[in-house]
Formats: sequence, structure tokens, C-alpha cells
Amino acid sequence: MREDEKFQIIWDNAQRMPEMEKALFYELERKKKWVGMTLVLLLFAGGGLIYGGRVARGAMMIIVDVLLLGAFFTLRGFGPMVFGEIFQASSLILAPLILALYIYSGWAAFGAIEDYNERLYVTVFDRSLP
Repeated sequence: MREDEKFQIIWDNAQRMPEMEKALFYELERKKKWVGMTLVLLLFAGGGLIYGGRVARGAMMIIVDVLLLGAFFTLRGFGPMVFGEIFQASSLILAPLILALYIYSGWAAFGAIEDYNERLYVTVFDRSLP
């Protein structure tokens, strides 16, 4: 189901709800920021974006994260191929890139979750069409 269709169904149902039920529905359906940030740290970098509703961007970030981490660990000597000390030292160039990817992913997931929650709030409590 597309996000627009989902919000249209929410709006249709919210028109028949009393105000107290709307508040409860909003609190149950909104995305939690701490869950998104936890997914960024524990899953790959795009986990929080997928939770926030940006699936394509999250999947691309997961692919980039897997490639960067794979290259980093392979050059460090983990895995079937062992490189010399020169490659091990040069693999440290990838560490700031990986860190920057995680910081950007957390920031983007935070924004995606805020956008989703704002749209949900307007859809539930506003009387006009979404």
C-alpha cells in the first residue's frame, strides 16, 4: 500500500473518531525517534530510513554500508585474502567514510521520522483532505 493511500484511509477513519480516540490513535501510530536511531546503530546504516518510510534511500545506504564495511575488513586482513601492511594502514581511510555514512544516515532517519509524524498529525487532527 502506498503512503498516500494509507494516509487517505487514516483521514477517512479520523473523521468519525472522537477527539480522545484521535489522540490515542496518533500516539500509537506515530514513529518513535529512538527506534529509528537504534536501527541505525544496530542494523546497517539504512535501517532507520526504512523504518521512517524512505525504503529506497535506506536500501541504497545498506548496500553502500555493506560494501564499505566489506572493503574495510578485507583490507584489514579479515577474510580469505590477506594483504600486506600497506593495505592495512591504507584501509583506515575508509573509517571516516563509514562514520560519516552513519552520521548522515542518523540525521536523515531523524528527519524522515519527523516528516512522517508531522504528516500523521495533520492527517488525524485536521479537517481538510490530506
